[in-house]
Amino acid sequence: MLVAATREMHILAWPLTNPSGHAAAPAFMVDIPRIGSMAGWPDAEFGLSMAALDRRLGHVLDDRTMREIRWAVTEGETEAEVSWCPSIESPEAEAAFESVCWQAWDLGDWAWPSANPGVGVFSQELLEERGLDVEHLAEVWAVKPGRASALVRGVKVPTQEEVDAVLGLLPPGFGPEDVLTPVADDGARVIALPTYKHDVVTLMGQMGTTEQRARTSLWERSGQAARQVSHAEPSEAAQARVQFALEQLLEETR
Repeated sequence: MLVAATREMHILAWPLTNPSGHAAAPAFMVDIPRIGSMAGWPDAEFGLSMAALDRRLGHVLDDRTMREIRWAVTEGETEAEVSWCPSIESPEAEAAFESVCWQAWDLGDWAWPSANPGVGVFSQELLEERGLDVEHLAEVWAVKPGRASALVRGVKVPTQEEVDAVLGLLPPGFGPEDVLTPVADDGARVIALPTYKHDVVTLMGQMGTTEQRARTSLWERSGQAARQVSHAEPSEAAQARVQFALEQLLEETR
């Protein structure tokens, strides 16, 4: 895929596929270093979690060309200086485009962080709106005040049992996605960087869990990490905490 734009925790990407006789403009052909010619599909743009990325294979299009292609897709004009595929209107071309879209959307469904059980944290706003305070929830969960406070503040990931307990206090119709929210702080932004992909996948294998849960375990541990960087920017301090926590977890799970 080609990265078309970057956001804080995700990217916008254009799918790349092997050359196809059914690829129609505004699809275009582009040479990928060490791979060869591939078809790019800018009209099948999709969002992808930053955490899904690994390593960069090369720089194939400059920013100006990317903007021109995006303009071409928007305006239906193919005047940018790229190798456009032929203008084809056929059932085969339509089917090829739909196939690319479905594959891209399937890939885009993978996400970290997310509000899924075992990955997301409680929405402090929702708990406050429903009048669910720490003291009451500590009794419901049968946990110590310290853990109850951490769960309510969104710095600890709840167990499935703790999520079910909260849902039991709410009206019918509420689900996990209503009470959980993705983690979103400097630590999460650091952990989502492609820089950590290899080590997180290694940690996932050593823990015998999913990549999303491995990242969440790293996020939780990084919040407890004692190592700080004096007078550092928040992102630098977060990087130091994440690196320290990662080294700990890799050693503990070896």
